[in-house]
This record gives sequence, structure tokens and C-alpha cells, in this order.
Amino acid sequence: MHVEREIKFHLPPDAAQRLSRHVRPAGPWRRRALSSVYYDTREGRLRRAGVALRLRRDGARRIQTLKAEGGAGGAFAARAEWEMPAPRGRLDVAAFPREEILAATGLDITALAPQLRPVFETRFGRRAATVSVDGATRAEVAVDRGYIAAGARREPIEELEVELKAGDTASMLRYAAGLAAPLSLALAFESKAERGYRLMAGEAAPGPQKWRRPALSELASPAEAFAALFNAALAQVGENARGVARAGDPEYLHQMRVGLRRFRSALLAFRNLVPRKAAKPLTARLRRLMPPLGAARDWDVFCENLVRLGTQAPSRAPAIAPLLARAREKRAAARKRVREAAASRQLQAFLMDALVWVHLAPWTARAARAEIAFALFAANALGRLHRKALKRAGDIDWRDAQQRHRLRIRVKRLRYACDFFAASFAGAAARPYLKSLAALQDVLGDLNDVAVARRLLAELSPRGAPAGMLAAAAYVRRALGARERQLIAALGPAWNAFEKRRVFWQPRG
Repeated sequence: MHVEREIKFHLPPDAAQRLSRHVRPAGPWRRRALSSVYYDTREGRLRRAGVALRLRRDGARRIQTLKAEGGAGGAFAARAEWEMPAPRGRLDVAAFPREEILAATGLDITALAPQLRPVFETRFGRRAATVSVDGATRAEVAVDRGYIAAGARREPIEELEVELKAGDTASMLRYAAGLAAPLSLALAFESKAERGYRLMAGEAAPGPQKWRRPALSELASPAEAFAALFNAALAQVGENARGVARAGDPEYLHQMRVGLRRFRSALLAFRNLVPRKAAKPLTARLRRLMPPLGAARDWDVFCENLVRLGTQAPSRAPAIAPLLARAREKRAAARKRVREAAASRQLQAFLMDALVWVHLAPWTARAARAEIAFALFAANALGRLHRKALKRAGDIDWRDAQQRHRLRIRVKRLRYACDFFAASFAGAAARPYLKSLAALQDVLGDLNDVAVARRLLAELSPRGAPAGMLAAAAYVRRALGARERQLIAALGPAWNAFEKRRVFWQPRG
């Protein structure tokens, strides 16, 4: 079994033309025409198992390849790969190592052979050259241009790939970062196989991508688990950033923000492994990235709530309409700023630098001391975050919005950490705790929406505003006050229910 390690970028035409100025190949550029047919069962068994199977034509050669595409995705892929000549130029899965693939993927590829059928194909030209990254590391730089076809549907391929051939992953990623910066390249998070399946389903573009927790081995070390979770969070950010920049669906923005929060929460959950000093170069930049995203999300939620108020009280809708119109103007301006941020060089540089950072592992010395069983590491981390939440809630005044906000952040970090470490504990044992935690987070989140709505309302209706606007704002404030009182009444019981739950990471005894 070979492990393929590569990073992929979207390649606009102007960058393709300038590429030769930044790549100094160790040998000549080679041009090849490649066509591949991908196979799966009618029910999509391979796709569900995170496996891609193709038969490729490369000049006179016929090559069959099986890749374990699974995991949480990401611009940098490290995939198990089995590749060999195709007997008589036809797909023959019996030639693959059945038991090895079964152990790695859980898929009995030989048993599925009678059910396999072509599902989509790729056709592209590849221009590639080998580069010497340093004395010990070699990589291949490849430009792929062509298309993916699924039935009558087609989608262009315009990609730059950098694949490690020998040496160090971090060195290869640093080299890729050195290409991406001057060429203003955006990371690509979908493999050709993932794009083909999407096209086959009739989806013109990837939809908003929710969190996909990576599968962690029971024997994973804390350092391995952190890298996998960190990369999954980056993938969620990067996959949704492209949607934010190009589409109007606010769910892209929401999921992008969730990815950034998970990214931050991973650093905090693994604080005993990754010290603040090592993470500081990333956290400082993260704080600069978040404000425009938060502002746009606040206006989205505010507009939704105004619409809901008008729906619940139709007689008030005409009076609320001018306020809603002004809020939508603010939302449009905030969305424009966030589209610019999502498409910016700064965001792409942050994602690229974060990928390099996690593979450089600047916390190596501490990681060596933290090589304890992952379940024990998880229990220690969850205990620390749980105690911080309890401490924050001590003597809290539930009517104080700032105090509630600070507790909400603690609760959110704890919930993300529970998700990170869930695989280390029995699901049934964790369920009551997680249910109470989710209920508490929902109440605190709704209260935060009320506090944000008050702030935005003040911005829309300052003193001296037209009388109609002030009257509409007064009605909305009364509605917010009633909602806040209702939520505060529910908050105490929600906290008490959570506080009484037995923590699931400690053994009974």
C-alpha cells in the first residue's frame, strides 16, 4: 500500500501562464493525455466507504487504482492508494490485495466486483515536472486541464497539484505555499472523485459543508488526533469560504464560522499538547478574520427575526417593513464585505500557513511528553473545560448579558471538545450529558441573539430617526424583552439540569 500525499489548488488562467516563472524543474516538463473511468455499485457502496476506484488510460498503458478517499476532507490529502496495471486493459479488482483493502477500508472489493459499473469519467491533459524541494525532498508539480463528465453533465478541470515523491511533508507544503502566494492560488478541497459524484447527483457546486469529524484510530496519539481534527476544521472553513465568496446562501457563512470556531476550540481543547506560544501566530490572525464574518451573520439572524415577528403579528408587519428594509441594506453591505474577506489573499494565506504549521508541529517537545493514551488525554481535557464552565457560572446573574455571553463561550468550547473526543467514550454514557449541554447552549445562544438584536436595533433607530422607525423599533424592543424574560426563566432550570449530569469521561466507582 502506498500513501499518496498531495495538495491541490484552483488554477485560474492567468496563474497558469505565470507558473513557469516560479517553478524550476529538475528535468523537462512532460505532457500526457489522461482519461479515467470511475466505478461504483448502483447503491454507491464505494462512495459511502470513502473509496474511489478508477481505470485510467495513460498513453498506451491501462492502470487501475483504488484510493481511500475517506476522512474529513482537506486541501492536503494523505490517502492510502493501491495502483497496478489493468490485466488486458480492463478493470479486474481481483488483482488488488483483498485482505489489505478490507482491513484499511472495511470494503470487500472482490465481493462487490459483479455489481461495479461506470459512474463518471475524467478527461484532461497533464503537464508535469519533478522539482527538488531541498536535498532530501522531491515533489511533482502538475497542471491538469480538461473536464469531468457524468452523463450529459460536464465540469471543467483547472487544477495545480503538488505531490510528494520523496522526503518530508512539511518541506513539500512550504514549497507549495511558496507557489501559492505569488500566484494568488486558492486551495481546492474536492478531489476529482468527489466532484464526479457531485456532478452525477446533479449538483452544480458544493453545498454548505457541515462538520465532518475524522475517524480516529483507537490507538491514535493525542498529537495524531489533534492534527486530524485541526485539518478537518480547516477543511470546513475552506470548503465554505468558496461558497461565501460566490453564492448568496447564508448557510455557507454560518458553516464557515463554525469551522473557524472549531479550529479555535481544537487549540483550546489540546492546550496541554499545544502551548499558547506555539499557537499564537495563528490565533492572532484568526482574531482579525472573525469580525466581518460575525457582523454579517448578526445581520442575517436579525433580519430573520424581524420577518418572524411580522409573520407572528401580521397587523404589525407594515410598520416593521421600513425597519426591515433598512436592516436588509445593512445586511447587503455586511455580506459584500464578507464575500471580499472570503475571497481574499489573507484568508487563503491563513489556510495555507495553518496547513504548514500543523505539519511542522512546533509543539514537538511537549507532544513527546504528552504521549499518553488518547482516552486519558481526552478525559483530562474535558475535565478542565467542564471545571472552567462551572467556575464561570458561579454566582452568575442570569439577567446580565455580558456574563451570559462569557458563559456561552465556555459552554460552546466544551461542547466542541465533547465532539472531538466522543470516539473515546461509549455513546450511551455520553448521551445524557450531551443532551443537557446542547439544551443549555441553545438557550444561551437565543439569549445572545436577543442581546445582538438590541445592539443592531439601536444602530438602526438612533435619536432623531423618523417617527415611524422609532415606533417600529419600540415594538421590536418590547418583543425582545418578552422573549428575553421567557428565556431567562428557562435558563436556570437548564443550567441545573446540566450541572447535575454525571460527567461521562470519568469511570463509575
